[in-house]
Amino acid sequence: MNAKFVAVETLELARFQANPSSVEGLFHDETLIPEAFVKASKTLQDRMRAIDPQMMADSLSKLDPSLQQMLAERLGKTPAELARGLAGDEMLKLIEERRSSLSARKSSTTSAHPAVSLDKAWHGVHYILCGEAEPGATLLSQVVLGGAALGDDDEGFAGYGPARSFTAAQVAEIAGALKRADLESEAAARFDAQQMSDLGIYPGFRPSDAEWVLDGLRRLRDFYSDAAAHGRAVVTCLV
Repeated sequence: MNAKFVAVETLELARFQANPSSVEGLFHDETLIPEAFVKASKTLQDRMRAIDPQMMADSLSKLDPSLQQMLAERLGKTPAELARGLAGDEMLKLIEERRSSLSARKSSTTSAHPAVSLDKAWHGVHYILCGEAEPGATLLSQVVLGGAALGDDDEGFAGYGPARSFTAAQVAEIAGALKRADLESEAAARFDAQQMSDLGIYPGFRPSDAEWVLDGLRRLRDFYSDAAAHGRAVVTCLV
């Protein structure tokens, strides 16, 4: 589970608010389908077309559970549906339809959006900013996990909740808060691997992870600063 932030123009944000399903194109990248599976589907297409549903189910069951979950989400299926098996040609068709659909959505958006990904450090960055596991009322607790939901789908396109947005005015306010001189030292002092793990801060932390999380905070600070300088809004999502 990764957190990605994308800077957009105010008019673009208005379009996403009017048509929330179109926002998925902002987060489309090469990890849409797990790389190993995509490579296999390209290399072994003829052989895959001959695979019956039971053979496909058996093959998928041998994948790491996290990869099974990711594959199901990216194909718009549940793990249970994949476990029941699809014929090889059905699987190839599903992959192609999914990739084509998302490529079309991406092409309908501006091609070059400034963006930053916190990868799996996102929850740690949130915690060292505000000291809480969940978003709250304070501005700093909103930086990573706040924003107005785009659409009314509780799971969103990635299964981890809907994409969320900040207006240009909110971005400017956040950028100002993140520039506070003593913010980074306060955040560093708040990093406590044991306490964070006890609180269930994803994905679990070791003392050696402190610099990784602080680097994520710095990159997010710079991203918001740049977006504010250009008068942009921000769209974010867990993917």
